[in-house]
Amino acid sequence: MLRWLRRDPKPLIEHRRRMISLLDDYPVYEPPHRQGPNLLSQPVGQNMDEYHRSLPEFVARGEENLSHLRAHSRERVSALRAFLSKFDVKVYVGDAGVSAVSAWCPGNCGALVANMRDRATRQAFFYLAPWTGELRGLNVVFDLGVFLGECMIARSPKLHWKYVGGGSPGLANLSGYFITGYHHIGDSLDALGYMYNYCANDEARMRRPNFDRNFYVKDLAGIVWDRSTR
Repeated sequence: MLRWLRRDPKPLIEHRRRMISLLDDYPVYEPPHRQGPNLLSQPVGQNMDEYHRSLPEFVARGEENLSHLRAHSRERVSALRAFLSKFDVKVYVGDAGVSAVSAWCPGNCGALVANMRDRATRQAFFYLAPWTGELRGLNVVFDLGVFLGECMIARSPKLHWKYVGGGSPGLANLSGYFITGYHHIGDSLDALGYMYNYCANDEARMRRPNFDRNFYVKDLAGIVWDRSTR
């Protein structure tokens, strides 16, 4: 039996089952390299010089993944548009479209994937594991993050995607693909990681008996408008 069938409240279970049935044909994201943002651990038996020579190759793969993301951003937003049309949500980068997606997410995006706060699920997202089967909803989470970033870029031409790899091996909590170009470098935003965490928090909220989605319907619209005007 699936773990979420044992521990999740009945409304969330039913909602997730409906969501799974709508995800059957959702396009799976296929990056050139399935690697996370953090530098690789030094393999046993490899000397330090060899390890240091391998790091530029790691960074180059990350840059190639980002180039792929840029090249396919419209395709991914189109996949999101087709999916959210099943909920009568119109996806486009104008204000009304941003507001519509922002209003849909609370009480829905937390049902896309089970156990989003679990380490294994989180690492599957940040390390770009094949998002199939029970993880298929991670493709939607990823595309929501792409949409978030593209909405910011559309409002402020100075903004752009940038690859920022992690400095050490281990668990990943950032995607490595940031929206940057702000006057203050600290304002850069990991749009994909932000969206994952938003969905994970929504899943947690959906487990509460008194969850009121209306408190959160403007959250994503707010982050787009805030980050587009800095």
